[in-house]
Amino acid sequence: MAATDQSMSVPFNLRGFAASGGILVAAVLLLFVFLAVTKAQFSAYNNLYSLAFALSIDAIAIFGFTYVMVLGEIDLSVGAVYALAGTLTGWLLKVGGLDLYPAIVLALCVATAVGFANGFLVTRFKVNSLMLTIGTLILVQGVVGVLATDLVGGVYPRDFRLLAKTRWFGINATIIVAGFALAVLVFLQLRSSLFRKMYLVGENSETARIYGIRTDAFKLWAFVASAFFAGVGGVLTASRLTHASTDMGVGLEFTYVTAAILGGASLYGGRGGVGGSVLGLLFLALILNGLVMYNVNPLAQQVAIGVLLICAVLVDMIINKKEGA
Repeated sequence: MAATDQSMSVPFNLRGFAASGGILVAAVLLLFVFLAVTKAQFSAYNNLYSLAFALSIDAIAIFGFTYVMVLGEIDLSVGAVYALAGTLTGWLLKVGGLDLYPAIVLALCVATAVGFANGFLVTRFKVNSLMLTIGTLILVQGVVGVLATDLVGGVYPRDFRLLAKTRWFGINATIIVAGFALAVLVFLQLRSSLFRKMYLVGENSETARIYGIRTDAFKLWAFVASAFFAGVGGVLTASRLTHASTDMGVGLEFTYVTAAILGGASLYGGRGGVGGSVLGLLFLALILNGLVMYNVNPLAQQVAIGVLLICAVLVDMIINKKEGA
């Protein structure tokens, strides 16, 4: 038992974040100051609030995805599931004739079922999660395309369009919910024995099995959480867009991978956390907002994300090799 306690003495593996967190915080602050000084419209209340609003939705969607990475797996279907939940909610309202909340619950159940299927295949049949979720991505995107085609030219019902605009105490509810959920999850990462076990599984699943930890159960529920939270983000985004879009969620998985790695996560597992992932999302949001402020070609946004992803993966490989040496 002493060996077990010693091996899990650090509930939140800070090595990844310690290696990049300070640099990322400095980069976020410098970029914020640069944009505030050079572009007056950046520091306008409406722009900053819009950034916070969009960030809150992405933060919710990336929570489960982060823990899949912590466990040494990957979920590249997250963007497609995000789009599925939002588009399916709209389809159930307009075509299926359901009321708002039954439609949302059913859409989230379908999204969660996709995550369960991913997790089941990964844990039961040891399917490579990268290849599996690429297949799931293609499959789900096809379903989304069919649903969106049925809804083309239409606008979602008013009660759905107002969902993302719900305010508590004058602030969008998504900002409050995301902030509260982030605080709770960071606290659990620091204090919960369950999260200690999760990081041990990510670092070395064989060692975790020796200690009696059900590694497959952790991975299965991480995929379920990834799909569920992505679904919630997708429902909120669809409400914000007000209409069906075949582009919804496209490329989102790469944005999330980039944000998570920038925030200290690793493709090899055992590192990372939701706090770092959200900070990575903020950094990316500031870059994209700055490109818009400077009237840079929208295609440059994809270039920026691609360059950052390549750099983040290279740094992750270097760090992993040093730790394995």
